[in-house]
Amino acid sequence: MKPTKLSQVLVVVFGVTVLSFLTVRLLVANGMAVPASPTNLLVTLAAIALILLGLSVPIWRYKSSLSQYTKGPRPKRVDPFYAVRVLLLAKASALTGSVFVGWHLGAMIAQLSLPVSFTQALVQNSFGLIASLVLTVAAIVSEQICRLPDEPKNDQTDQMVSN
Repeated sequence: MKPTKLSQVLVVVFGVTVLSFLTVRLLVANGMAVPASPTNLLVTLAAIALILLGLSVPIWRYKSSLSQYTKGPRPKRVDPFYAVRVLLLAKASALTGSVFVGWHLGAMIAQLSLPVSFTQALVQNSFGLIASLVLTVAAIVSEQICRLPDEPKNDQTDQMVSN
């Protein structure tokens, strides 16, 4: 599995922003209110970000203790299945967070382009944008924590391959 790239996140954010903008404009044109994110969604996004970072702590501790290891007993290894599950959760959270970022950004842009722009929905959507950004950043950080270290290059192996 390849790590989440910033370009992937930006493409998802841009696509969902356009769709969100068009959806909100269509809803408002038909007499409906601007959709606002409920408070429980905002709390849930922030909680998922904190839980994800908390799940990454044992992996981070193992990698930092392994980098300081010189001799003696090796640091206790993290269960590889646990690390893969945290990595999968981080990848899914990064993409989901970018979808939420796009939704809130599109809704806010659409709302700011309306004649009456400052309402409670704008405040809720701005908090939703912040919570979504926090989730996306936490997921990308967690994904970087779960990455395997790069293989050290061995000069003798490179010479044998080139001969």
